[in-house]
Amino acid sequence: MPKDHKRNTSSMQEARQKIVQEKYNTLKTVLEDMIHNKEEVTVARVCELSGLSKSYLYQNEKAKKLFNEAKALDEGRAKYNHISPNTHGKLDINPKMRHDDMLLQYEETKRKLYETYMMTFRLIKEENKRLKKAIQSSQKRLEYLQSMPKIKLHIIPNCKNRGFLSYSITTPKGQKLYNGIGEDTIKGIIWGTYTLFAKHHSFELATHIDGIIIEKKDDCYLLTITDTIKEEITIDILMNVTD
Repeated sequence: MPKDHKRNTSSMQEARQKIVQEKYNTLKTVLEDMIHNKEEVTVARVCELSGLSKSYLYQNEKAKKLFNEAKALDEGRAKYNHISPNTHGKLDINPKMRHDDMLLQYEETKRKLYETYMMTFRLIKEENKRLKKAIQSSQKRLEYLQSMPKIKLHIIPNCKNRGFLSYSITTPKGQKLYNGIGEDTIKGIIWGTYTLFAKHHSFELATHIDGIIIEKKDDCYLLTITDTIKEEITIDILMNVTD
């Protein structure tokens, strides 16, 4: 996975967490203001003042708890001067906050929430751009693969004891494609360079084919199939004893 994708994902997670906290702070500030001004606490009025959705108040457990506590204060089910220390600690609301302080806190919370939304929007835009490039790259790769003809390798041991000869074929990406014993035909070959290996044996094309090359490298043989091969083909490869 690209490093920039990990950074974007981490930043988006941080932005989401910040939005969650800023929403809660906004709700808390609005409820404090309403309690202070002895305004009736209703879902519709809270949403109007805070800009938050009704689903947020109903579905977010922390927000729902805070709203219900403010509602209880508003309805007189708890009296400011008779709240025990334990109950007050659970309310998370300060009904005696000065009005000017609440306005300043509310404006600051709105500003932070806006900044967080904008940061999230920018990150999402960057992530969409990255995903669009990835999709385009994948589409080109798919078109490239779909344009490939069906290619097969026909391995032909050109010596005695043909049924007991072992060899290996490795893909251009270094993955083991095949471990063969004796004569066989391998399907699913695509353009690229494959590594052929068999101890004490060499490999060569049974007949020359334009666009296909076999050459020795160290103790292996490299089979290169170029994109000039456009039609279905079976490539006959001879295995010869070297010593």
